[in-house]
Amino acid sequence: MLSAAAILGIASIAVSQAESVVDTPVTVSDVAKAQKVVANAPEQLGNDTQAAAETAAAAPAVDKEPIPQDTPQVQKLIALYPNLIARIQPVGKVCFEDDEVCDVTARAAGPAAGDGPREGKAVYNAVCHTCHAAGLLGSPILGDAGAWGPRISKGKETLYTHAINGFNAMPAKGGADIPDEEVQNAVDYMVGEAS
Repeated sequence: MLSAAAILGIASIAVSQAESVVDTPVTVSDVAKAQKVVANAPEQLGNDTQAAAETAAAAPAVDKEPIPQDTPQVQKLIALYPNLIARIQPVGKVCFEDDEVCDVTARAAGPAAGDGPREGKAVYNAVCHTCHAAGLLGSPILGDAGAWGPRISKGKETLYTHAINGFNAMPAKGGADIPDEEVQNAVDYMVGEAS
């Protein structure tokens, strides 16, 4: 997996290489020569696949570029925040036919089996805070008793139903794939903060 810093480094290398290529003028005769070579290839090689394979084999091998390494700053961030790095790991990788090792397992984004449901505050921080911290799309802000009062007066069962199944602009379960019990824990936490 390449880090963001490594990707930016690769992009800057590509841009600098592209700038040096741009400075090299290409003439009309260069293009005409290339078109002539492509047009005459079937005449020179014929339909013989063996001749085509020999020509391809005679081409010089392309050296593999070294794999970019993370900068010291990125390595420090990785060391300081291992949980963050674990959360943003890819769920799989692309496999080609000739690969000897192919990782095809996918990890679930939720808690591991046996961990039980997360507490309300943890669910709020993971899912609900996106809208309820800023009041997006009319959502009641965490801790705002005035906004939560009319909703709380309808009863917790109604709040649970709206949170689990979605209501107005709120998507079901806040758009996350989490158990109903975790949604209820988050509702309990937000109601407790508004009381």
